[in-house]
Amino acid sequence: MDYLLRTITEARMNDALEAAGILVEQDMGEGEMALIPVAGAYLDRIGAIPPQYDADGNIVKPGHSEYHANLRVTIELTEEQVEALPTFKPLPSIPYRVFA
Repeated sequence: MDYLLRTITEARMNDALEAAGILVEQDMGEGEMALIPVAGAYLDRIGAIPPQYDADGNIVKPGHSEYHANLRVTIELTEEQVEALPTFKPLPSIPYRVFA
């Protein structure tokens, strides 16, 4: 299952995905900690989406300053986990980036 996610900042995205049990903190050694997806979860961090311009430099599609990510899970999520995901509506008719 794929989810399109959006929050105001990357930190809020991380908080939401930790709360949903999708990201966990892992010790990378020498005191360095990193947030990594659990097994069966694949996170594509997009960030802000830039505007698109035509050949003359006119904006043809506005950008979005919010933090975006795509999540693909091959594991079963609980209803509570799905509810904790920062999904949004309406979904774009043509997403900026999708999993291949």
